[in-house]
Amino acid sequence: MKTKDLVLCAVFVALVAISAMITIPIGPVPITLQTPMVILTGALLGSRLGVMTMVVYLIAGLIGIPVFAGGSGGFGSLLSPSFGFVIGFIPLAYFAGLGNREGQSVLKAILTTAVGMVILFTFGFLYFYFIMNNVLESPKGLAESIMLTVAPFIVKDLIVTVVTVLFAQTLVRRGITAHA
Repeated sequence: MKTKDLVLCAVFVALVAISAMITIPIGPVPITLQTPMVILTGALLGSRLGVMTMVVYLIAGLIGIPVFAGGSGGFGSLLSPSFGFVIGFIPLAYFAGLGNREGQSVLKAILTTAVGMVILFTFGFLYFYFIMNNVLESPKGLAESIMLTVAPFIVKDLIVTVVTVLFAQTLVRRGITAHA
């Protein structure tokens, strides 16, 4: 790995961490600026480096650096019902990187990134369901889990995805990218 890649990885880990500090606490899943920042991470760094960046972010948080939403961190974060969304950042960065390469159409970029969003939501609500039912012993059905963790965010995240991809595509067209 080149020094440039390490620096870019560190910068984007920091940007995702900063975006996690701005939270709007709504129900069990807080709204943060992490989703657009993760999309930009994948779009500008590419799939490989985007995934590596999100893995470093995850590890940094788990070892106790307060990079998760609201300044949390540590292994206790694994017990948070919303931690599945953090795990879902990894495939989101991957798909954002796939869809936002130079020469890709905007529609393909949006659709490919949307696949990453579907995977993010799937990780998020399944993890929420598991933690609520098996760890916190606060039973929730699958439908209720979806209503709490996915339904309130669908429209917002669709808009965020489109706007972020359009912004990323503009940057990629101008050569502001680390894609190999």
